[in-house]
Amino acid sequence: MLSLGALFGLIALAAHLARDQLDALGRGFVQRFGLAGMFVGTYLADAFSFPIPPQFYMLTAISSGGPQIAPMVVISVASLLAGYTGYRLANHLTRFRIFAARLERTRPRIDRLFERYGYWAIAIGSVSPVPFSMLCYLSGLYRIPPRYFFTLVLFRVPRLLIFYALIRLGWAQ
Repeated sequence: MLSLGALFGLIALAAHLARDQLDALGRGFVQRFGLAGMFVGTYLADAFSFPIPPQFYMLTAISSGGPQIAPMVVISVASLLAGYTGYRLANHLTRFRIFAARLERTRPRIDRLFERYGYWAIAIGSVSPVPFSMLCYLSGLYRIPPRYFFTLVLFRVPRLLIFYALIRLGWAQ
């Protein structure tokens, strides 16, 4: 909750202090890179923990003054594909001895978590401040069953929509 409040506050402050510059940045980004740039940026952020998060692309869409539905669809699809990429990539990392040994030491705790809480473990993780890419990698490393991972992915879209609503609300201040 604190991170969501911080996001709203940061956007409201940025809108107050640098609205003209951010408007220009949003329009420039959208004109130069368009939806493809938002897709690639979001994919890199959520598949490889690239330092520019999907919220940046949401802000550029909002500050550009253009249509909002297409950018949110593109950002959501890119994020979901990126999550799947991280899950699959991490799954392959378990073949390396250095990862496999460490995972086997901690696996019993993860297994107990899913035995006890099942889908709720994923639900809680998906609304936590842990980055989506990290959750996807951990899911792949621990070879979380696909049904649980699919649940995590389903929670991603509402989380993105909440981020979008807070950014839009902060921008309107």
